Amino acid sequence: MHIEYKVSSEQRKSYLFIPFEVPQNVERLEIRYTYKGDNVNSRQTGKEKNVIDFALLDNNGDDIGTRGSEIRHAVISAAYSTSGFKKREPAAGTWTIILGAYQIVSEGVTVIYDIDFQYKKFRWLKGDTHMHTTNSDGVYDYRELCLRAKKAGLDFVMITDHNNTTEGKALPDIDGLTCIRGVELSSYFGHINMWGLAKPYHGSYATNDKKEFLKLNKEARANGAVQSICHPTCSLIPWQFGLENVELDALEVWNGPMRKDNLKAVELWNGLLKDGKKIPMVGGSDYHRDFFIPYLLAKPTTRVYANSQTPEAILDAVKQGRSVVTFSPHSTFLTIETPEQEMIGDTAAYRKGREVIVKAEGLLRGHTVKVIDAQGEYYSYTATRKQNFEARVPVRGKGYVRAEIVYRKKCFAKLLHKVVLHFMLPKEASEPIPPFIYALTNPIYFE
Repeated sequence: MHIEYKVSSEQRKSYLFIPFEVPQNVERLEIRYTYKGDNVNSRQTGKEKNVIDFALLDNNGDDIGTRGSEIRHAVISAAYSTSGFKKREPAAGTWTIILGAYQIVSEGVTVIYDIDFQYKKFRWLKGDTHMHTTNSDGVYDYRELCLRAKKAGLDFVMITDHNNTTEGKALPDIDGLTCIRGVELSSYFGHINMWGLAKPYHGSYATNDKKEFLKLNKEARANGAVQSICHPTCSLIPWQFGLENVELDALEVWNGPMRKDNLKAVELWNGLLKDGKKIPMVGGSDYHRDFFIPYLLAKPTTRVYANSQTPEAILDAVKQGRSVVTFSPHSTFLTIETPEQEMIGDTAAYRKGREVIVKAEGLLRGHTVKVIDAQGEYYSYTATRKQNFEARVPVRGKGYVRAEIVYRKKCFAKLLHKVVLHFMLPKEASEPIPPFIYALTNPIYFE
C-alpha cells in the first residue's frame, strides 16, 4: 500500500490522522515513511527543516507505539515488533497512522508511507524445544542464547529452565526468532516441559510424589500450557511416574546428541502408537553450553508446520503432531504425506490401495530411509549418493505410518561418540555403537 500525504505549514505542531485498511489473515505489518527536508542543519544554515513524528493506532484506536521522528521503519506482529511498539497481531480493520507535524517548511511537505503486509501461510519452521539459560544451569542469558539460536538458523526457541519460570522476566525481541516461554518442571522422579505460559502453576515446583506432581500437571493443563515429558528413558534421569492420569501433549524422544537412550525413547513411543495412543513426538537439544566438539545447540531440531510464527501457532502444530525431528537445522529433511495431501498428524480414512509419499531432501550417501507401521519396518531405501529422494509406499492397514532415516557412524564419529560417552555414560562407552536415527517423522493415522 502506498500513501502520499501533503502537510501544509498551517498544520505545524498538530497531530494528523491517516487511516488505512489492514486486510484479513495478516501475520506481519511493516511501515516505512520518507519525506524531504529533514537533513537540514537549521542552526548552521538558518534554513527551515521538516520534522515528522510517527505513531500508530490499531483497529480499536489503541496506541501501538511511537518513537517520534527517530524511526522510519516499524514492524508489527505477534512474534516480534520494533522496539517502542507493542507485539500485536495485525487484526483486520481500520488502523491509523498518527503524523506528528512538529516542524514544517513554509511550502509544506509530502510524506510518503509504504505499507507491506505479510500474510499467514503454512510453512516449516525450525526450532529447539528444550533450552537452558542462566535462569537455571545454562551459561548464556536469554538474549545471548536467542542470538545464538538466530545465528544457527532457527525460527523459534522454547526457554525451559529447571524449576524457574519466566514469570516477571522479559524475553528478547529478535526479528525472525520467536521466543516461547516455558519451564522444565524437574523432580527426582522425572522431568516435564511446560510451554506457553510465564508460570503454568501456582506455588512451588517441589513435588515428592506422583500425587503432588499430578496437581501441578493438571493445573498447568487447565491454564493452557502445552506439556511434553523430557528424556523418558534417560539413563541418568528417567521418567518414573508412568503415564496413567498424566496430562500429556507430546513425548520428547530425541534429547541432545543421538544415543541409545534416545533409541529406547523412540521404542517406547512406538509402543504407545501400537496401543492406539496418538501422542506426538518432539526433539530438543537440552542445551546448556557448547563444547569444542560437538556444537550442541539445535541438535536435534524440531521442525513444525505452522501458518504463522506466533507462539500459539507453533505450539498448536506441536499438539497436532505436525512436526518432524532432524539432526540439525540444516540436515536432511524428511516428511510423509498422502497423494490426497493429508500430512503428518492427520487422521485419514483407510481403504485398500492407499499410499503415502515419502520425501527426503538432501539424503546422504549410506543413509537409509525406513517406513514403519504397527507391524514394523516394511520399506527401506539406502542412498548410494547424496540426493533428493521420493517414493510412493503402500499403506498395509489401519493404524499409523511414519518414517525415519538411520545411519551408521564412521571412524572419527565413532571415536568422538565414545569419548563423549566416556565422560557422560561410561557404561555405554564400552558397548557397540548401533545404527542411529538421523531424522524422524510423526505418523499419519489411518482409521
